[in-house]
Amino acid sequence: MVKYYRHFGLERDPFLDTVDPYFYCEGVVALQAKRRILSSIEQSRGLSVILGEPGTGKTSLSTAVEQELLADDNVVLGKILDPTFASEIEFLISVGRVFGFALPPRSSAALKNALKNFFFDTAVLENRTPVLIVDEAQNLNDASLEALRMLLNYQIPQKKLLNVLLFGQSELERHIIARRNLADRVDSWIRLQALDRPMTDALVEFRLQRAGLPPGQRIISEGARELLFSATAGLPRRITTLAHAAMEEAAERGSTGVFEDHVRSAALNRGLTLSPAPSEPSSNGADSAAPRVSFPLFGWLQKRKV
Repeated sequence: MVKYYRHFGLERDPFLDTVDPYFYCEGVVALQAKRRILSSIEQSRGLSVILGEPGTGKTSLSTAVEQELLADDNVVLGKILDPTFASEIEFLISVGRVFGFALPPRSSAALKNALKNFFFDTAVLENRTPVLIVDEAQNLNDASLEALRMLLNYQIPQKKLLNVLLFGQSELERHIIARRNLADRVDSWIRLQALDRPMTDALVEFRLQRAGLPPGQRIISEGARELLFSATAGLPRRITTLAHAAMEEAAERGSTGVFEDHVRSAALNRGLTLSPAPSEPSSNGADSAAPRVSFPLFGWLQKRKV
């Protein structure tokens, strides 16, 4: 079967729902966020917290930061993908593991001392920068947060011995604020928001061009782009999945482009309820309707500061 993107003359699938650095579209906001994170690490200031609702691009930003850090020989990087631990000891052992050394089950004090020695040797004797990335950090329990606070206490007059990046959903902020002695150690709060319409268009266009669309050529109509934005509330993950489904729909119908009715059909298949209003002609020449969108399945995500 011919892949849908081949129908439009593209070389690759532009809207795979994976974190592929090749398709990472770095807008002004994401670029500023990455610079703030890297600056905090360069100065060894300790803790940065990156917040965002599901689908706002936390994983993409985390991957972009990770790529930068991996390219720096002076950085020693560890990453925890699932921070669900039953105890403080489990958390401490996992921290050691992601930095490449095995800590046997011992007392909390002994484990912290072993980690302190490792961070001191790395940061002071080797003059390298240890960085711990924690994904889904809203799942950290109180014991793990307290252990993290203790690790952030390790420092010399010039710098922290460990830098920590916590990527999590909005409830992470509440967990940290509730622990004032941890909140006071946050060097940078970064809050990711849904995209506006111009940035949504830029994301779609960037991915299409990276997939092989010649500059200046358009596949997705203006009306379809407007619907794509309103139906996804500007959430990057939803934008890519809905654009993928709409292009598949258009390819199956043999259309030369993606129009509103293709986006509408793809949206309805994903549980979105659309009410019609007058709009541009559809791909087959019939009038199609520009829907107003409600979200019985997903719920409407308002743009707001978390």
